[in-house]
Amino acid sequence: MRLKRFWIGTALASFGLVSCAVFLFGHQARAAAAKRFGNMTYLADSSFLENATLVDGMCEVQDGLLHYSAYYEGHYVYGDFNRDGLQDAAAIISEGEGATGDFRSLAFLINDGRRLIHRASHYLGDRVIINWLRERDGNVIIDMYVRQKGDSRAGPTKRVRNSYDYLTPNPDLVPQGWAPSQ
Repeated sequence: MRLKRFWIGTALASFGLVSCAVFLFGHQARAAAAKRFGNMTYLADSSFLENATLVDGMCEVQDGLLHYSAYYEGHYVYGDFNRDGLQDAAAIISEGEGATGDFRSLAFLINDGRRLIHRASHYLGDRVIINWLRERDGNVIIDMYVRQKGDSRAGPTKRVRNSYDYLTPNPDLVPQGWAPSQ
């Protein structure tokens, strides 16, 4: 009986240690990503600002009556998006110019051999809710909720999965999409 309790206790302790290690590794990876993507320069989608440099995940610029803000969403994925053999990244960035909009974009960060540089964005929508990002065959797959007719501005209910390819000339006009599996 004691031997059985010993093995059960050992198994539970081992499971606890492995769970803690997985949690800590995931936490460290998210913290490193927040530091990396939250302190980069992005192309700004603004009427008066060309680039936005985030510091600790935020950028706010006031120019008279004009206001621009951007922040790192916390969602990212790595992959070889321009198919050159180097590891690139893609991150979700939210932008606004002082009104009620919170416009989300997928920012492709291309590796030039020394650092990641924001080269292109794909507009995702106003106040879309991002569930997850994945890399598949050089594309970014995004599972998200978007607004449909009858939705409030803050509560999109239509779930979609879209595939975005860095090499597609204008993915905002022709996203590669499909309905999510239930």
